[in-house]
Amino acid sequence: MREAKSRQRESEMDEEDGSATEGVFEMLKADHRRVEELFTQFEDADKRARTGIADETLRELEIHAALEEELVYPAIREVIEEEEKVDEALEEHHVAKLLIKELRKMNAGTQEFAPKFKVLGEIIRHHAEEEENETFPEAEKAGFDETELSEEFVQRKEKLMQKFERSGKKSSGQSRRRKAA
Repeated sequence: MREAKSRQRESEMDEEDGSATEGVFEMLKADHRRVEELFTQFEDADKRARTGIADETLRELEIHAALEEELVYPAIREVIEEEEKVDEALEEHHVAKLLIKELRKMNAGTQEFAPKFKVLGEIIRHHAEEEENETFPEAEKAGFDETELSEEFVQRKEKLMQKFERSGKKSSGQSRRRKAA
């Protein structure tokens, strides 16, 4: 247990200084766990807390999708024979983005928000399961070198996170209210 925590801290420290010791798939799996936890927190939260949790979840999903679409999927497509897996993953991203766009126009405290957010969570869980159990192992078996992409992945993730922080992108109708004020 101590060893696992030590490795996690080392990984976090490496991410902070811009170097990557973890492979891309491990980083993506960590993102999956983080988002799954946020969906669970949302279900258990009161209406006030849901807004912040929803904002963070949507931001995490948008960053994650951009990383997969820009870096990971093109690299996977080069090594696997069954390119339909990547095409299906991109379609799942498309559906998730449509839901995210709709959720960003809504208030997290409304009755309509929670069911739509739950459906997004179900889509994301399914998507993550397919990646982890099928796509990633198939890519590794075909010779995908995930460590080669790790540093670029970490750097791009940092840039995307900064971009979201600067834009102040919020869900739950907050950005519209701020502009109107």
